[in-house]
Amino acid sequence: MHKLIPAALLICFLCACGNETPQTPEEQLQPDTLAVIAGTPLTQTDFDAAAQELDKDFQNFVKTPAGKENFLNFLVNERLLLAAAQADIAGAPKFEEEMAVFRKEQEAALKTRRESLLRTMLMEKLRNDGVISVSEDEIKAYHRKYPYQITIAHILMDDPQKAAAVMREIGNVRTQDKFGEYARKFSADPATAKKGGLLPPFIPGEYLPEIEAPAANSPAGQPQGFIKTALGFHIIMKVREESISLKNAQERIQEILEKQKTDAYLATLKERYGVEVINNEGK
Repeated sequence: MHKLIPAALLICFLCACGNETPQTPEEQLQPDTLAVIAGTPLTQTDFDAAAQELDKDFQNFVKTPAGKENFLNFLVNERLLLAAAQADIAGAPKFEEEMAVFRKEQEAALKTRRESLLRTMLMEKLRNDGVISVSEDEIKAYHRKYPYQITIAHILMDDPQKAAAVMREIGNVRTQDKFGEYARKFSADPATAKKGGLLPPFIPGEYLPEIEAPAANSPAGQPQGFIKTALGFHIIMKVREESISLKNAQERIQEILEKQKTDAYLATLKERYGVEVINNEGK
């Protein structure tokens, strides 16, 4: 049968166990201290911060007396486990290996976040300085020049010989439905192939310039191509050209003009810093 250890003797025993978990004198505790675990205070501030990580329903439960008691016990248990882990796990080879991987991941994430923030803040500065900002007069002038949007269907292929063969085959096609049959059969663009090759309407400046010019200058219902772009080889058919109001086009035109100004700014950066593209294709 176990005997109870007198309190004074227990205190002496704990003190003799070393200085790894010193007891915190009550006069040094913060006023909102809820518990002391392994010599470390758990404060109401700690409690509230942990509660903020909970779901809304659990946050409401923690505000009740029973909820606070349960959550406090949970936090105490977490601190106890941490204290044991600090003593038994910290410094072990496997732990240090895992921490090395974690640090590397964190460094990579921090680098990515830093670079993203730098670019975002630069774009904000360029807008504030007027380098890429767009005025209402510029938007109105662009709309006067291009008061319309164009809808086309296309067939995308990665082989010029195949594109030429398909173009010969559909040269006399004059309906969107028939063109769509060829798009579903031959197009390498799965997103549009199932729609008969149909692309969203675009204002000049929103789509590939190699496509926009022939689309604007061709009659509706007549296949054009094949046209080479960075995506591959295209056969296109204009479906319709329709007017668009300034109100409906304003935001899109602003994005077009801002992109054009950004491209111009990037051209100056190429001259300033230099760019060398190494083509390793085929090596």
